[in-house]
Amino acid sequence: MALRLPHILPTLPTATRRFVLSPFAADHIDPLADILTNDRIWAQGFGDGDQRPASRDELLAYIRRRHEGLRIFAIHYTGLPGGPLFVGTTGITESHARAERVKIGRTVISPAFWGMKANHEVKAALLDWLFARGAGRIECDVDPRNHRSLTSLTRFGFTVEGTRRRSSQRVDGSWRDIVILSLLVEEWPDVRKRALGSLEGQISCPAPSWLKATFSEAR
Repeated sequence: MALRLPHILPTLPTATRRFVLSPFAADHIDPLADILTNDRIWAQGFGDGDQRPASRDELLAYIRRRHEGLRIFAIHYTGLPGGPLFVGTTGITESHARAERVKIGRTVISPAFWGMKANHEVKAALLDWLFARGAGRIECDVDPRNHRSLTSLTRFGFTVEGTRRRSSQRVDGSWRDIVILSLLVEEWPDVRKRALGSLEGQISCPAPSWLKATFSEAR
């Protein structure tokens, strides 16, 4: 089956419907900037070696530059009264139709949702769609310092293929290694079964009270 990815992304509900993926738009830039003010995200190697923006204007320009021309989904959480809440992004950074190869990235989820299997659930929905569109191999490039992401991806079912040493130069002149992970279409049925099975306890799970309080104040 040939890889065919549309220019206009669809809307994808996740397995438990706690989250929904929809095309990233201009009105998502400001809320993404709010999430990227969190130090915990940058501490794990976010930014592909770029310097962290020093001001709000620089951050907004940085987001526009990193997302330009890419197929990116906005992630919304549906479990709060008052409508869906923007909590992050994920998407496609590279695709090769003849090789049926897709690289995914630009994944950022608000630290308020860490520990709730949000990334796990979102990734299952994204990969379901990509494999249905003809992907044969899905890749991720991860900074070795991002232990949270590496652990999450390997638990999900991705295979670490190795480290691309001295892959790119950071703005400070130092060189950055990249860990390469992949998941093949032949592996997806078993990985998908395990992934969805691990979410059974999350189905119809209400938002925790601390989350309701936090985001009702933010609104």
